[in-house]
Amino acid sequence: MTDGAAQSLSPMRRAVARSMSLSQATVPQFTVSRVVEWTVLQDLRPGFSVRLPAGSPKLTVNDFLLQAVARALIEFPALNATFSGNPDSADACLVPASGAHIGLVVAVDQGLLVPVIHDVEALGLAEIARRRQEGVERGLRGRLKREEADGATFSISNLGADGPDRFTAIINPPQSAILAVGRQRDCVVAREGAVVVRPLSDLTLTVDHRVADGRLASQFLAKVIEILEGRDWRLE
Repeated sequence: MTDGAAQSLSPMRRAVARSMSLSQATVPQFTVSRVVEWTVLQDLRPGFSVRLPAGSPKLTVNDFLLQAVARALIEFPALNATFSGNPDSADACLVPASGAHIGLVVAVDQGLLVPVIHDVEALGLAEIARRRQEGVERGLRGRLKREEADGATFSISNLGADGPDRFTAIINPPQSAILAVGRQRDCVVAREGAVVVRPLSDLTLTVDHRVADGRLASQFLAKVIEILEGRDWRLE
């Protein structure tokens, strides 16, 4: 029994409900998780910021996540694909993507937006930031271009500083995977025999089991973390 009058769903909320119901009903999903440390990235960001062209958007963690995931997708092309066809039929196949096309989940009052940035592997951080900002702004105004909403094989969901320590995201069909990024927090860890405090986040990767198995997913996530914890970044 419920209290009060039922509320009609907005068109956006209905679209989310359809997509997530389809995902849960038709996509066999599993998750793998690991912790990433942000110490090196925190040290590098101020230097990158002063090197940005005038008028460039501020670099966010999402920009580094986009570049890291794109590089990992190119290195692991088996995960950069979508499942097509009936799994019981001979026409079932994996369709490889032509590049790293990544959706960025944006939470809004009535649901979710997922603007897609195409060919991220070819972009420096400055251009990723520009396209990310433009895509989010157009999405919030309801003016996403068709190509900015289609074509992704992978999404990133980062709920920011107000988000949970860890969460699991549901794949957005026909994409093959989604990375959920827990909030950054200071944690006590052991490093080289000493107890120290480091900024950490939990990363949880949800994968379509028709596309990849646990071993490949674990290797992919390990590569993403290796890039995020390293110093090899392309600014322009």
